[in-house]
Amino acid sequence: MLRVSVALCALGCSAALAPVVVSPTPALASHHNPTAHQLSASRAAVAQRLREVKAAAAEVGRAKGQLGKLNTAAEVAFEAYDGARVKLAAANQASAAAHRVLIAANRAVANGQRQVNRFAREAYESGGISTVDAVLAPGGTGTLVSRVGALNVISNTQRTTLQRLDAARLYHGVVAQQANAVAANAARDATAAAQAKAAAQTAVHKQQALLSSLRQVQGHLAALLADARGRANQLQRQHIVALAEARAAAAADPLVSTGPSPYANLSGSLAGTISAATGLAAVHVAEQQIGKPYLWGGAGPNRFDCSGLVMWSYDQVGVHLDHWTGFQWNEGAHVSRAQLRPGDLVFFAYDTSNPATIHHVGMYIGNGQMVEAPHTGANVQISAYDWPEYIGAVRPYQR
Repeated sequence: MLRVSVALCALGCSAALAPVVVSPTPALASHHNPTAHQLSASRAAVAQRLREVKAAAAEVGRAKGQLGKLNTAAEVAFEAYDGARVKLAAANQASAAAHRVLIAANRAVANGQRQVNRFAREAYESGGISTVDAVLAPGGTGTLVSRVGALNVISNTQRTTLQRLDAARLYHGVVAQQANAVAANAARDATAAAQAKAAAQTAVHKQQALLSSLRQVQGHLAALLADARGRANQLQRQHIVALAEARAAAAADPLVSTGPSPYANLSGSLAGTISAATGLAAVHVAEQQIGKPYLWGGAGPNRFDCSGLVMWSYDQVGVHLDHWTGFQWNEGAHVSRAQLRPGDLVFFAYDTSNPATIHHVGMYIGNGQMVEAPHTGANVQISAYDWPEYIGAVRPYQR
């Protein structure tokens, strides 16, 4: 008997994938000059949205893979169903043939029964032939021999008839049993195959609906990511404009210092800072990124902004830094120009007397040069660090 076994539940039940959690997007700042916290929050919102989009894409990928497996299982079930239908048709033909044989067997039984009945009736009507009748009958020994021969013929015919009747009855039973077995097996095969086909169709339809739903969520999250990026870009533009205005105001105000940075030669305690070997290792990592494109908010491994390059390079050597120049300025000890060594972070500001106006960071590599991710449209490169906007340097803490 045909056995259809398709692992539909194992595939279909696992399609209940984890829900996608959508986090709220921070409201756009109403201030003309966004604060550092608002800028950081906007970048964090973009990063969160990006994680959500990637998670949704992963869910869609898993659902597509699950659908592929279910489609394969469905094909197996459909083929089994087709095979069962062919076998059922053959079984029906066999059953019809068995029925015809059964009719013939029934005829043979009926014929045998009629012959037996005829012998019984003739014997009853004649009163039978006794041994005395045979001996005393007129005609002598010749007649006796003739009558004995007739008795033998009658006996043999009766015996053959009875044997044929028994054989016909036995054949009738065997044929009937075979016909019933063929029909029952074919019916079971057809039922099992139809059930497997229906289960396969149900599982595939459910997975298709789930995949469609996940794709809708993915599209919604992509739209939210675009919105978050737009908000962050607007905040960044507002911040840049505000810094430019502050710089212009500082240049026009004689009371605001426009001279050398008071932080340029500031020296603090170097306790807890990274070793020279760690700084050099971070430089080697950063230099390996030369030629990769700038991307605002990029933190590797293929695209970077200025603080993202510094953060990612140090992360590869086990030192954690935050992804923002405002934080990185305070995540180490300040060192003077004379103390600079490879791996130190060099910062640049619109107002060198005000760390709040820091807008760029690079990694010092020696010989008056730094490796940096400069700006949109440019790639990671080596540049001179001695800019007029240089505000100071920091050696990261080992943490």
